[in-house]
Amino acid sequence: MNIYPGACHIHSIHSDGTGSIEEIALAAKRAGLSWIIITDHNNMDAKEGYYEGVTVIVGEEISPDTENHYLALGIKEPISCNMPASEYIYQTKSQGGIGFVAHPDEQTNRQNSYPALRWTDWNLRGFDGIELWNYMSDWVDGYNAKDIAQSIKSLLFRNNVLTGPTPNTLKWWDELNNETAQIIPAIGGVDVHAMKFKKKFLEVEIFPYKDCFDTITNFLHFDEELPNNFQERKQAILHALKEGRNIIANRVWMSKDKIPLFLAQNASKKVFSGQKIELDEYTSLITKIPKRAEIRLFYDGQLIWNEDTNYLEFNKLDKGKYRLEVYYQNRPWIFTNPILIY
Repeated sequence: MNIYPGACHIHSIHSDGTGSIEEIALAAKRAGLSWIIITDHNNMDAKEGYYEGVTVIVGEEISPDTENHYLALGIKEPISCNMPASEYIYQTKSQGGIGFVAHPDEQTNRQNSYPALRWTDWNLRGFDGIELWNYMSDWVDGYNAKDIAQSIKSLLFRNNVLTGPTPNTLKWWDELNNETAQIIPAIGGVDVHAMKFKKKFLEVEIFPYKDCFDTITNFLHFDEELPNNFQERKQAILHALKEGRNIIANRVWMSKDKIPLFLAQNASKKVFSGQKIELDEYTSLITKIPKRAEIRLFYDGQLIWNEDTNYLEFNKLDKGKYRLEVYYQNRPWIFTNPILIY
């Protein structure tokens, strides 16, 4: 097994971010990431390739003004936001790309001036997956700009105020997976802009790239090492995301050299998130996390087991989809894509 940590949903100077691709890649390298995906608003002007040894892939965040943002990856040219969501989902597929619904459940009761950019039609289908946990959306949802003390606390202890994927998003994700035998994958996004504010001679950067890259990470699992050729590596990463072969984790709560594991095994093989395995008398689910926390096991969207531990081996299994949520000291930490047992 080969594991490659990376970050999705990143903005650069080519839209409303403040960093060049070279600066962003260097921050990713310092954070220990292997790959990143740039998704500027409504353009693909950034140039992908290897930077600082980091695989930099360029997609697009299709971004209408008020709603229905969509992360289009693996596309060849930008797709207009001036069309219904169903059409740019189709256009993404027509270009051979994959698409994820971005921050679908931003909260409308925010105590700040940032508008909620929600996904409006939860009955629409055709997309490949959803952005289950968006770092900046989570933080902004809870940011109270009207309360100075709370504002300062939110900035100084910004990782402690995160609440994780909303219950509605988790419920929708489970419903999507219960509709089909295929795995509908989820990704985590940082949605980083590295905003800068300047007053007289003082410039302050809020949520720098490096700091955000130390948070919500997608750990991709591969059976073999990724190829050195950039295009081949890019396609392997995108294909793995489409399959759901990633574990989403907030690395604030773990050492960078520690990796969360979630797998299933039977008499003849092992599989990881986003894969399937046949049920036999030896089939079991195994998870090992870097430190003790509350592990919650879900079967077809229903909680069936939870315990405060760092290791789980579970063999009371039936056919269906199993996934994990992990909370460290009541804080959201790890979310796995499902494993299908058939």
